[in-house]
Amino acid sequence: MTASLSRVTLRGRLIAWVIIGAAVVSVVLVVSAIDRRPRTHDARLFAYSAGMALEINGRITQVLVKNNQLVAQGDPLIVIDPVPFELQLRQARAQEAALTAQIALTGRQVTSQGSGVRVVESNVQKAREQVNYARGTRQRLEPLVEPGFVTRQQLDEARTNELSAQAALEALQKNAVQARQAVGDTDSLQAQLQGAEAAVALAQRNLDLTTLRAPFAGRVVGLSIAEGAFAVAAHPLFSLIKSDVWYAIADFRETELPHIRIGDPATIWTMAEADVPLSGHVESLGAGVQSADLDGPGLPTAARDLNWVVVAQRFPVWVRLDLPPPDAMHVGMTASVKVHHDGLR
Repeated sequence: MTASLSRVTLRGRLIAWVIIGAAVVSVVLVVSAIDRRPRTHDARLFAYSAGMALEINGRITQVLVKNNQLVAQGDPLIVIDPVPFELQLRQARAQEAALTAQIALTGRQVTSQGSGVRVVESNVQKAREQVNYARGTRQRLEPLVEPGFVTRQQLDEARTNELSAQAALEALQKNAVQARQAVGDTDSLQAQLQGAEAAVALAQRNLDLTTLRAPFAGRVVGLSIAEGAFAVAAHPLFSLIKSDVWYAIADFRETELPHIRIGDPATIWTMAEADVPLSGHVESLGAGVQSADLDGPGLPTAARDLNWVVVAQRFPVWVRLDLPPPDAMHVGMTASVKVHHDGLR
C-alpha cells in the first residue's frame, strides 16, 4: 500500500514538473517570438494630404468635383470668375504696347539727334582745319614783312583771319557739346518696359490661377462649398488625400524598438477587414514624441496608458504598405501591425 502510494506521488510530481517545464518553454518561445516579431494593435492608416486653396480671391463659378472623388494630377477642381483677371491682363498688355511704341518713337528721335551731332562734329572739324590754315598763313607771312615782300597790313589781315577762325572753332565746339548732351536714350523706357512685361506675366499667371488644379493624384474630402461662394486666397476649401502612398503608423513600446529595423517586412490588418492581411515594410522609426517632461515643437504625441507607474513609452513606427487596395484605404482607420524582424512572414 505504501509502495503504491509512493509511485502515485512520484508520478504526480513528474507530471507537475513536465507541466511546469512546458509552461516555461512556452513562455520562452512566446518571448522569443515577440522579440523577433513585435506586434501592436495601436496603429492607424495614414496618407499625406493637402488643403486645396486658391492663391487669388474670387467668386466661385464652377465646382468640378464632389466628395470622395478620385482625381488625376492636373485635373481642374474649382473655377472662379475669370473676367476681372482678363481685364487686368488686357490693361497690362495695353501698357506694354504703349511703352513699346514710345520706345520706337524715342529711338527715331535719338537717331535724328545723332545725325545732328555728326553734322556739328563735321563742322567742328572743318573749323579746326580753317584755324590751322589761318595759323599757317600768318606764320608764313611774319618773316616776309622785314624784307618788304609782304606789307604790315597783309600780316594784320592774316592775324585777324586766324583769330576769327579760332573764335568760330570755339563756338562750334560749344555747339557740339550741347548737341551731344541733347541726345536722349531709351534706357529709362526700357526699364519701364521690363516692369510692364512683368505685369503682363503676373496678370497671365493670375488668370491661369482662376482654375484650381490637382497638384497630385488623390481623393477629394471635406468639400462643403457650392457655386456662388467667395473664395479667399490661402483659405482651404477642401482637402486632397494623396492616394498613391499609404502608411500604417504603429506605436511600439520603446523596449521593442531594438528588434525593429528599417526595411523589415511587416503585416498589417485593419479592423474593417481583420481577415485580410496587407504587406508592407518599415520605412522609419520615430525619433521623438511629446511627453510630460519633454515638449518639442512638431513632435508627435504618443500617450501612455498609465500615469501612476513607470511604463514603456511608445514611439511611432512608419510602415509603408506595398500594394494597398485603393477602396479599402481610409485615413485614420484602426490597424494592427506585426513586424517580422527575422524576415519571415
